[in-house]
Amino acid sequence: MKEAIGATWLLGIVLTFIALFSGYLAFSINYSKAFRMKNGIVERIEKHGGPNREALDDISDLMNDISYSSKGKCSNFFNNDELKWGGISKNQVTKSWDVTSGEAFNYCLQRVDSYNTNGQLSASYYKVYVFFSISLPVINTSSFFNVTGETSNIYFPEDCVTSRGSC
Repeated sequence: MKEAIGATWLLGIVLTFIALFSGYLAFSINYSKAFRMKNGIVERIEKHGGPNREALDDISDLMNDISYSSKGKCSNFFNNDELKWGGISKNQVTKSWDVTSGEAFNYCLQRVDSYNTNGQLSASYYKVYVFFSISLPVINTSSFFNVTGETSNIYFPEDCVTSRGSC
């Protein structure tokens, strides 16, 4: 009987190790996908000179290529009406500027402007927010995470997301 109880403890330790390792692996894969998505968005915004129609189409193609579908709420980041921001959903330019809407988007953009001494816009850069989540169905819980990044300065950006214009 003593060996049976010892084997039960050993089985519990092995199962715990397998569960922890699987969780770490799942987290790493989701984080990697979100990080690749963030880098792709930054690269495409810089390449096209801002989040214009061509950049958004290119980003949508990237989302399809890497099967990115995670969503998050932009309202968790933006609480200042002075900042220009927009949320974008997959395969469509669904933009929202209502921070209280609570709508979920695939990624969010925030435009930060730099002004010269004359008060004229000299350059802008964009902050990108990308989301990923981990679900644990056994204990019925989900955890949401985000990855952020910034573009380099873009002079005279072509912007149809944060400027509240049309694409």
